[in-house]
Order: sequence, then structure tokens, then C-alpha cells
Amino acid sequence: MPKCEKCGENTSKGYDCEHTKFEEYCKECYTELHYYINEKENE
Repeated sequence: MPKCEKCGENTSKGYDCEHTKFEEYCKECYTELHYYINEKENE
């Protein structure tokens, strides 16, 4: 089972991309990260 690199919780599915430096994040941390990225772009 993957473990989130940000919060340390075990997750049923890991998500990664260039923004996470290809480390696996849980859905909540991954969604939160991209929410903040989009908010900064829209300012």
C-alpha cells in the first residue's frame, strides 16, 4: 500500500506528477497541492 510523502498516511492509490517531484501523495494532499497551484495562477 502506498504511503503519502506529505502527510505520511497510507493510501489505497498514490498520485504523483512533476509538482510532487514524482513522490506519491494521497488524494487529499494531491488535490490540495493543485488547488493552491491553480489559485496562484488565477491571481
